[in-house]
Amino acid sequence: MPGRVLVEKFSPKVIAWLGERAEVVVVDPWAEPDRWEKEAPQVAAVISRKGRITRKHIEDSRGRLKIVARTGVGVDVSRIDVDAAREHKVWVTNMPGVNAAAVAELVFGQMIALARHTHLANTEVKAHRWAAGPRFQGSELAGKTLGIVGMGNIGTRVALRARAFEMQLLICDPYIPASHVTALGGRWVGLGELFAQSDFVTLHLPFNKETRHMVSTKQFALMKKSAFLLNLARGGVVDEQALVECLREKRIAGAAIDVMETEPPGKDHPLLALDNVLMTPHLGGSTRESQENGEWGAAQEVVRVLQGEAPQNPVIEGKR
Repeated sequence: MPGRVLVEKFSPKVIAWLGERAEVVVVDPWAEPDRWEKEAPQVAAVISRKGRITRKHIEDSRGRLKIVARTGVGVDVSRIDVDAAREHKVWVTNMPGVNAAAVAELVFGQMIALARHTHLANTEVKAHRWAAGPRFQGSELAGKTLGIVGMGNIGTRVALRARAFEMQLLICDPYIPASHVTALGGRWVGLGELFAQSDFVTLHLPFNKETRHMVSTKQFALMKKSAFLLNLARGGVVDEQALVECLREKRIAGAAIDVMETEPPGKDHPLLALDNVLMTPHLGGSTRESQENGEWGAAQEVVRVLQGEAPQNPVIEGKR
């Protein structure tokens, strides 16, 4: 099985297993960006968590690159040039469902933090200000309405957990049957009604040309002043400038943002200065379990392709 494989700093077990089947080059794309740029066009396969594969990488490989395997679910146009991959018949794969439990659990952690102000209270206590009382009086999840936009693996896991929290469910996803929504105890509604009626809105959909800035001024204007937005999907799904204006003017109660249009954001990004925003650095799928499972799955996809087989989870079809 010929070929070099470019990987990030993954589990030693995964790298050792892959090293028995191919030549492995380990590079951290953030810590060693120049080396990543140099190696990417020189390999037969790339396993990517955060590393970008551009049109230039693909074209400079001159047919050498066979597969780009993602360790997670998302195949962002900002991270992988899928058009170039399609043109040059490079396989692009993902790992559907691998981080669904991790993201769904974090959604509820973020919802509780927003509803009970735990992140703000923690800061106050550590600054020796025991500020119990009305300032941090919160609200319960029980009885509240949760709007879920996107009902794939993650959205479905969120819906299942919402039942345990005794929440009412509104669901918007034009690609799923009504029977799926009903089975989860939810009600299918249009996007406008979901934003207008929900106490919490959580986004679980891919970033593409159709969903870019899908949530913007129009949707924020529909939300209750007491409502919260959670984005643990992809940064480009939300119009960040519109979100900043909405939060500055306190037109909604707050937001939990795990993903940004540009990651990491600049030091002067206005969201960083707002108290009604809970921000995390793209932690949605960042658990030991989901990351190692994604690495194993992506490594197996690479081996299949380098052996002349088709991968199990293709997003873009390559040469057979």
